[in-house]
Amino acid sequence: MKFGCFGFANQLDDIAACGFDTAELDLCEIVAMDAKSFSKFREKALGSGLTFEVFSGLLPLSVRIHENGFDRDKWLEHVDVAARRAALLGARMIPFGAGKCRSIPEDCTDVPGARRRAGDFIARICDIFQKYGLDLVIEPLGPANSNFLNQVGETAAFARSLGKENCHTMCDLRHMYKSEDAFEAVFENRREIRHAHIDYPKGELRRFPQEGDGYSYAPYFRALVRADYQGILTIEASSYENFRREADKSLGFLKKCEYEALHRP
Repeated sequence: MKFGCFGFANQLDDIAACGFDTAELDLCEIVAMDAKSFSKFREKALGSGLTFEVFSGLLPLSVRIHENGFDRDKWLEHVDVAARRAALLGARMIPFGAGKCRSIPEDCTDVPGARRRAGDFIARICDIFQKYGLDLVIEPLGPANSNFLNQVGETAAFARSLGKENCHTMCDLRHMYKSEDAFEAVFENRREIRHAHIDYPKGELRRFPQEGDGYSYAPYFRALVRADYQGILTIEASSYENFRREADKSLGFLKKCEYEALHRP
């Protein structure tokens, strides 16, 4: 298992200094760079010692794909730019979370039609990703984040239903906890799970997992080990007092969790 950390362009040095294998950066930030800024950033990134195999934030959270006036072509152009730049940085896959973006409106009178609309849009993203050799991994999200695709099994089934070879799913501890999704789902859907996230799942704030923080991470790690998960486990922490100190301690703790899951099943 490799370990990654969420972050922004200005946090590369801290992420590298902590000893992470990879950084999961915000794609909207990358897309917003002008050509000169992106070229300069790419040079720094590729010399950082980190890999950039996965990116987050494919769409701005303000986008709503089911609302009247949704400019499908505009956002597919955005996806194309994002995919091209991510590929230039060495990406292999990009999660599709975008919870509120994909959520079905509460007053929707045609839920099956809304599901088809979302599926069609996601399928078009897959087509764009295919040009750049990228996989799309649909992220199951907890009920506070989305009302559409909340559990690993249903998301894996939805991904398969699109008939795209580069469409898969992932698992996220926070969302599994909030959705009461059994960790057995990680093993059951191991062939479709391409990526994994972790943070302290009990609170509303996304914090770095730490030893003694009141949550037992062992069952999640045992599930990943049982599924023979060999991919990246990225810490998705957006709330902290000291990023480098907390990230460094968290990485050491999670490596310990992995070791214990491997040797003390």
